[in-house]
Amino acid sequence: MLVLTRKSGLTPDQFRDYYIGSHLPMLRQLIGSHFPVRHIQRYIQRTDGPRSHDNTFRNRSTPATVLLGNQSDFDYDAIVTLEFEDEAAYQAHYDFVRQRDIKTRITEDERRFLDRLQTRTVVLGEIIEMTAQSTRSTPHSNLTYY
Repeated sequence: MLVLTRKSGLTPDQFRDYYIGSHLPMLRQLIGSHFPVRHIQRYIQRTDGPRSHDNTFRNRSTPATVLLGNQSDFDYDAIVTLEFEDEAAYQAHYDFVRQRDIKTRITEDERRFLDRLQTRTVVLGEIIEMTAQSTRSTPHSNLTYY
C-alpha cells in the first residue's frame, strides 16, 4: 500500500489528472509484464474553500471531508494498492522497478507530481472483505498487496 501526497503547488485535480493521465500510462509501458494485476487508487474527498480552523498549509483551500479526526490526519491525497498474482509476481515486479535505469525514470516522473518525502509504503497481509451477505478472507500468500 502506498500513501501519496501531491507536490506543493498542484491542486488535487492536477495531481489526480497527472497521475492517471501521464504517470500510470508511463508505468504500464515501462514495466510491461511486471505491472500489477490491479492498481487501485483511492483519493481523499476534498472541497473548495476553508471548512475548519485546523486546515493544513498544504490543504488550506482544499480541506478533506473529515468525519472523525483532524485535517492534519488527512494531509495526503491518495492511498494506492497494487495487487499481484502471487508472491513470485510481486518479487519480479519489485526487482524490476529497483533496477537503476527503471528506478531513475520512475523517480524523475514522480518528482513532477509527488512530494516524495511524504510517500509511505507498506506490505499488507491478509485481506478480509465483508459484504451484507458474506465475509471473505484472502490470505497473504494468494494475493500480495503492496
